[in-house]
Amino acid sequence: MKIYPSFRLQLRDHAPAVIVYYAVLVSMVIISLIIMPFVTNPDDSGYVATNGVTAVTMIFSCIVSLCAFKDVFFLSLQYGVSRRTQFLARLMTMGTICAVLAVADELYTLLLQGLDHIFPNVFSGGSLYWMIYSSDGTSPKGPFFDIVFSFFALLAVCSFGYLLTVLNYRLNKLGKLLFWAGTPITVGLIVSYVSEHPAIAGRVVPFLMSLLGAGFSSLPRMLVTCTVLTAVFSGLTWLLMRRAAVK
Repeated sequence: MKIYPSFRLQLRDHAPAVIVYYAVLVSMVIISLIIMPFVTNPDDSGYVATNGVTAVTMIFSCIVSLCAFKDVFFLSLQYGVSRRTQFLARLMTMGTICAVLAVADELYTLLLQGLDHIFPNVFSGGSLYWMIYSSDGTSPKGPFFDIVFSFFALLAVCSFGYLLTVLNYRLNKLGKLLFWAGTPITVGLIVSYVSEHPAIAGRVVPFLMSLLGAGFSSLPRMLVTCTVLTAVFSGLTWLLMRRAAVK
């Protein structure tokens, strides 16, 4: 089996995007430090807040996953790497990238918190986990819980993004049109219909809220939910990928 070479290939494919992403985040902090003396005065301090950076990282990881299949798939098949090996290497890559992103997000948050001690009332940074679960003081807090939360959330998002790109590869032109145009239109029509009928909204909205509460009301539930979602998305991805032809 050629899992390690395939894993290394996919990891190298992600590395430049990750480096650029965090270079941009750090550059924003550096620019803020440079212009801070020019936009603040002794009586009115400026305020640079970056709370919940993992929410932005989740969008970034989904976009990266959307671009992670086709080129690697073609190149791997040329070198005789089976679809099964590619899929297993993808799972390893996804876990590694999500771990790196989770740790990097926490380091970035700690950087802002450190700058807040040096420049009081100028910088502010809080993790997404802290904003959702521990800001009220009822849930445990600390870098470990921030990283665990970010890792599982990113894992679910990455697996969903990869599922979408494999599905897009398998669909023909008509299928792509129906999926990418029909899905948002259908969702929009459903939301519009529900919002215009209070009786239906009175049943649907509480049901959705209770469903979200059951899956994400605490960190342990969130971890289980994200693990299940990752398993489901990855399983569907394998079903699509195992018979993917070269186009």
